[in-house]
Amino acid sequence: MKSYALAVALAMLAAAGYAFQNDGQITVRLFLWSRDVPQGLWEVLLFAAGGVLMWLIALAAQFETKAGHKKKLREFQGRIDELEKERQSLLAALAGERGPVEAAADVDLPEPRWDEQAQ
Repeated sequence: MKSYALAVALAMLAAAGYAFQNDGQITVRLFLWSRDVPQGLWEVLLFAAGGVLMWLIALAAQFETKAGHKKKLREFQGRIDELEKERQSLLAALAGERGPVEAAADVDLPEPRWDEQAQ
């Protein structure tokens, strides 16, 4: 994050230098609005507006991606729950066939370790 802030500060200094060197007046017209502004200032303002617009678009894309990941996580959690129920029913069926003591001695399944799978 510090390198990002440093890059932004350097870009701002470069833009300020550009604006001071290009101080010629230009006329900006938009529909019925017309204004005389320094050329360098106008170009720096347009660049900043483009940066803000792209940041907003990137933020919207990030939220969309995050929502997709949350949906997949819910699907995976539902599948895990289904498989856990199936596992319990299979263990119960196995215990019913052999008796609880024999089944417990033969079936020694380790508990899942979710912390290792997440990495």
